[in-house]
Amino acid sequence: MARNTGDDDSAPTQDRVIARLLIDDIVAWRIPPGAWIREREIAARFAVSHAPVREAFRQVANIGLLKVVPWRGAFVIDLDQHAADEVYELWKALFGVACRLACAEMSDRDGRELMHRLVEYKDVTLRTENTFEHLNVSNRIGRFIAKRSNAPLALELLDRVALLARWQHNVYTNSYIETHGNEAARRSAALYETLCRHIVARDGDAADAAARALIGVTQESFEQALEEYKARHAKPRASRRRAKSA
Repeated sequence: MARNTGDDDSAPTQDRVIARLLIDDIVAWRIPPGAWIREREIAARFAVSHAPVREAFRQVANIGLLKVVPWRGAFVIDLDQHAADEVYELWKALFGVACRLACAEMSDRDGRELMHRLVEYKDVTLRTENTFEHLNVSNRIGRFIAKRSNAPLALELLDRVALLARWQHNVYTNSYIETHGNEAARRSAALYETLCRHIVARDGDAADAAARALIGVTQESFEQALEEYKARHAKPRASRRRAKSA
């Protein structure tokens, strides 16, 4: 029987497909921070009219990755210290709540699965210094915990905040990783083990505190990487010539 997608909110409509691909490009910095994107260019790229493109822009703007300017198009948000801090503080609060709820909702079987995933994460931090690989495995464990917290709203908000965090993490470069090593990853692995043990022991207060401390380690590392990124990309100020007196 053919599937009826008329009333299916998850159906891949043109605007949703375009929005998803734009999000992927922005998060990976294939469309860099501050870059303008035009309706006509995106419409031509996907061979569609302007209407689904306009709706796709609205969806990406709702996530926080775009700013729409009427009659001009839209531009990707730029890196901003205050906004980055906001992302991390929200991440701490939401993940802390999800871990607290998981203490009450997670089954014993889920707890064993969580500890198994922790072993995988620790192995990755020892095997490679690739920060993005660490973050990918870490985020998968975080999402596993959030899904087992039986809190769909918290999961939805966490997904949105984690998306913004992944976009920000492109400030990490190979030179930064070579200089600073993976000390943050080792600290995160130790804190993740503490967090998982608190969840399995169903200690909500301790799990909440460990979750916030875990995100805090990433925040500290990111702030240093962002500072170095801004130093490399700082635009030199144009010198002003003094007008010669007659």
